[in-house]
Amino acid sequence: MDVITSTQNAMVKLFRSLSEKKFREREGLFPVEGGNILKDIPTSADVRFVLATPGRAEEARERFAAAKVLAVSEEVMKSVSDTVTPYGLAAAVGIPKGEFALPTCNALLLDGVSDPGNLGTIIRTAAATGFADVYLLGCADAYSPKAVRASMGGIFRVRVRDISEEQALTLVKETCSAALDMGGEDLFSSPLPQGSTIVVGSEAHGVRGTLRAAVRRVCALPMTGGMESLNAAVAAGIAMYLTFSHSK
Repeated sequence: MDVITSTQNAMVKLFRSLSEKKFREREGLFPVEGGNILKDIPTSADVRFVLATPGRAEEARERFAAAKVLAVSEEVMKSVSDTVTPYGLAAAVGIPKGEFALPTCNALLLDGVSDPGNLGTIIRTAAATGFADVYLLGCADAYSPKAVRASMGGIFRVRVRDISEEQALTLVKETCSAALDMGGEDLFSSPLPQGSTIVVGSEAHGVRGTLRAAVRRVCALPMTGGMESLNAAVAAGIAMYLTFSHSK
């Protein structure tokens, strides 16, 4: 297999461009790096092409048999990698498409979560607790490199959809919805039932007023020590695990 040594190669430039949202949207692709995440890519994922260092090329061909595998030099891999120590494999994966639909089980609606690390962490927890649908309203891009890494493969195990405020209102009105807010009832004393939609707002602004007014319940996580709020990913994680454990 010929080894690409130029950073100006068309496929190398295409992969590098996927670090920017406008190119991800244009190409319908997102980049995936990191040994653990790459091992977690399911066979159902739409892997279009893979860049691999010579020492990882055979591994890439075995793992991604249906994808085009391009061997690149270590220097080229470093030029496209978003990590300090590249694993030696980088995959370009198709962004799943889908129309807005109501969830069939537990779901999460994130309102204005702007930190990609928090977003990825929440998606990771959603996958672990069976929250199969994650709806995003004015959030960070779930397919950015930082969010994908933080999801630790969770991005492949839940349905992620960007939605409008109108769709968000439909979601909370048509499901057993509950917003996390300090002014609500104690979630530990009154857990949510199976089939709930948990609404989590940004750390700066919380859940927007239109959604808070439309949800069926407003719930709070009890705190001591004078603390008034939790990190959005922590709060979402606690609420999802409470719901998950209650429904088992």
